[in-house]
Amino acid sequence: MSPRHSPPTSRAEAFGAFVSAAARDAGYDIDSPRGGGKKALAEAAGMSHASVSRMLAGISLPDPVFFEALARALNVSLGELLVRSGLVSEGASITTNPATGDMTAEVAARALGLRDPRSISMFQAMVENLRDQEEQFTDEPRRRSA
Repeated sequence: MSPRHSPPTSRAEAFGAFVSAAARDAGYDIDSPRGGGKKALAEAAGMSHASVSRMLAGISLPDPVFFEALARALNVSLGELLVRSGLVSEGASITTNPATGDMTAEVAARALGLRDPRSISMFQAMVENLRDQEEQFTDEPRRRSA
């Protein structure tokens, strides 16, 4: 008899694991029954406490209408949240600014592994400063993509 293997992780389970980790990284105490983290996350995302609990447990995916606020609450990009939910493929994830075709400083920061909003802000400021310096050495005005 062959050993039993657990079934593949569902989209809801994978998304719940990702959101749980992101919530902890963002400072929500979702593990303590009295920590208030689930309630705070629900309020920040405009979701019900029950929906957040089901999402974190990997039981269900939230309605996509909540994804933008959820991404803000978790300090992750909307694109990453959509990919992790399985609603869009990783190849369809937007990594450039469509107006210029350039990668944004925020996308670059996240691609480098920065997650703390303060670190991302500092990275964006540094990129802006470097672009200003580069502009001094050329007649061509730079395109803003950050």
